[in-house]
Amino acid sequence: MKKLIIIFLCSLSIASIAQKKPVVHAVTDLAHEFTFYADHRFYSQYLPGQKGETNWCDLYNFDFSNYNLLILPGCDDRIEYSAKDIEIINKFLISGGGVVAFGSIKSKSTNKLLKTFGAEFTAEAKAPIVISEKLSAMIKSAPAEIESQRITSSLTFDQAKTWKVLIHDAGDQAVMATKKVGKGTLLISSRSLAGSNPNAKDSINKDLWKPLLIAISSAKKIDPDKELKGLGIEDLEYNDDHGTFKLSYNEYMKPFAEAMVDVYKRSMPFVEKRMGVPLSPGMASQVTLLATGGGGFSSGTIVALAVWWGGFPEREDGMIEFLTHESVHSWVLPYPEVWNEPVATYVGNLVMIDMGHQEEGLKRIQKTIERATKNDPEMKNYDLTGKLTGTGKELSDGEKNNIHWGKTYWVLEQLRKENPNIVADYFKLKRQYAVPGKITKYDLNNTVALLSKAVGRDLFDWFNQYGMPVDRNKAEIR
Repeated sequence: MKKLIIIFLCSLSIASIAQKKPVVHAVTDLAHEFTFYADHRFYSQYLPGQKGETNWCDLYNFDFSNYNLLILPGCDDRIEYSAKDIEIINKFLISGGGVVAFGSIKSKSTNKLLKTFGAEFTAEAKAPIVISEKLSAMIKSAPAEIESQRITSSLTFDQAKTWKVLIHDAGDQAVMATKKVGKGTLLISSRSLAGSNPNAKDSINKDLWKPLLIAISSAKKIDPDKELKGLGIEDLEYNDDHGTFKLSYNEYMKPFAEAMVDVYKRSMPFVEKRMGVPLSPGMASQVTLLATGGGGFSSGTIVALAVWWGGFPEREDGMIEFLTHESVHSWVLPYPEVWNEPVATYVGNLVMIDMGHQEEGLKRIQKTIERATKNDPEMKNYDLTGKLTGTGKELSDGEKNNIHWGKTYWVLEQLRKENPNIVADYFKLKRQYAVPGKITKYDLNNTVALLSKAVGRDLFDWFNQYGMPVDRNKAEIR
């Protein structure tokens, strides 16, 4: 009996220890500024073992009931946090949640949000960046030095006494600070003090962020066993049916939807003509708007577009190239191309030409080829990946990428001289021959086999002559 009591008491002790273990449920906002980094990378870097989700939708529609940390990585200056957003952020803080807001002197929309809490990034910080005694006391094992990426910005406050400065610059200006709001904590930091790369291999100040994030989120209790539900592409508030595709977006992207529909509808017939075949059923049937001027992506069914790419909507030529690029990624499936990225943009340049932007389209093609000829004037010394196959030097990663893009363009331009419809004829043949069950993989050998059919002559010797090793005997397509 005594043994059972002892075992029971030990179990209670272990259970109580387990309950005291910090639990963080984080949500990262992608709706105000989309970056691949913000999509799961931040909290996977700085809160390993904890749970996190992302928000793609209107922030005020997110259910924060079982979250205790909100991360605001940034807000594009072409939009801003709405009154409803600010209200929900306040409610989350008052309930005990922790909010991390990143910014800089250049981030106007973020600064507008921060002003509602009495703070603003106003100057470039002066090195060195120093940890305050208050922060050292909070996290116990404070790092000796603060790492910084890009320019670090410093803060000013309306009421300095309401803020706790955690990191400051040589001029004693705050670079990171916290403020109590209700039961919760608002933490503001210069964006330069955390990682930003999509590969998440830049976990700077990791020893600082992990305990700090746990500390500011600890006031709000959550259910660690309850399943988390983020808001993703499938949850976007608007989902307009345009017949051949549906356009999904949130409230912040609403002002740009009409212009995107217009350029998308006008471009697709030209893309289809250049590709020679219609999209396979279901491909690129969902178009999503992303709050960024940077990259997008294609998953086959979904094509996600950066709404401000190339100065859109004021300027459309870059957007034509971009939406063609992302659409082509869906068009070529089920087998991606060996030159997947450059061929998609190349088709985009051709569509630009077709839609009246001839000078810009030709200029982009020529500049891309010139990036390769700087290292290989005769195009005979490197394969499509930039690997040395002739005479010359080993290339850096950047130079290899220039070869990959430039040589792809050069090959297609050479073949377009023989057959102006080479792209369309090639993809017609690919749709016919590159079918699962008929081939096991889609490599350069099969690619050259189809290009040979499209041009009307055997291109294997030509590819080998120009440093791209292929073997007609290894091609599954005859």
